Amino acid sequence: MNVVVIPFFLAAHFTADETWAHGPEYTFQVQVNCTAIPEEGFYGSVRLNLESKLICQPLKSGHSLSCHFEDSKANSFVADSLDPSDPAAPAGQVNRQPAYEINEDQFEIKFNKRGLDDLVVNENIQPRELDMIRMIVGQLSLGATLDGVGNDVTFDTMENFTQGECYTTFKVNKKPMGRSLYAKPGYALRPVFGLKDGKLVQIRKIRNLRMCAHKVPYFFGSAESFREESDIISDVSLSDGHIIITSSEFISGTSNVITTSKVTEAVVTTLYENVRLRLESIQPAESEPPTVKEAEPASIFIGRWLINDSEEDD
Repeated sequence: MNVVVIPFFLAAHFTADETWAHGPEYTFQVQVNCTAIPEEGFYGSVRLNLESKLICQPLKSGHSLSCHFEDSKANSFVADSLDPSDPAAPAGQVNRQPAYEINEDQFEIKFNKRGLDDLVVNENIQPRELDMIRMIVGQLSLGATLDGVGNDVTFDTMENFTQGECYTTFKVNKKPMGRSLYAKPGYALRPVFGLKDGKLVQIRKIRNLRMCAHKVPYFFGSAESFREESDIISDVSLSDGHIIITSSEFISGTSNVITTSKVTEAVVTTLYENVRLRLESIQPAESEPPTVKEAEPASIFIGRWLINDSEEDD
């Protein structure tokens, strides 16, 4: 039995010849880690961590996934460490951040051969929450067509991703795999470009942020409206993507570095963001996915609202 995990990109093969009445259900582990380091006046860093589950089912009509989030938990704390790669222990109280905990409303992700095409969401969704969803589900987007890619390939192309449309260097490497980080599931993952058992493919995306047709200076959970004047100035100085696939594992992530400052203040803060998505399980779905209530199409681009709005902005 074969099932489509990510349309046009990734499938899974089950050796057991069985039929699931309602199709498969995919569970992805979600982790978002943000570290804020002021340049002066404060020795230490402020951490924000979000953990959640993204639950998706493929739709029978079109190349789409129907998804929702579950078990979102977000907290923040001050740490003594200035190293954003250090998990860091809280130096004081840990505070829950419910504003960053994504609701469980159903939405749909539509794909094309390059990756994300657009979304279908409840028309009453808050723009801030829509942007957080875009940032996370953007990890399911490849951003280029990789049919027939060889073992070691580097190429440049324009990549549509949720934060912009930028000239990107893709580096694709296939190599023997070491020990698996997780228990082997009862399926074998098969990307569109082929992958033998015992092999690992790593895709790195290095974005040239000076060559963008559209770029949003976004940071995760930003409450600022891009349509109104704001006293916060932000600039994305680095954005890299990475995908790792083996026969049993799919891990995708993005690392961003953003500098922010207020017009009224001289202090510059550097934000280090890491967004990570990992395929945790494939199970038979218990029922058909619910429809999106009061559905409206939405652009994949952060900072834009519905499809009609995004067309007016161009």
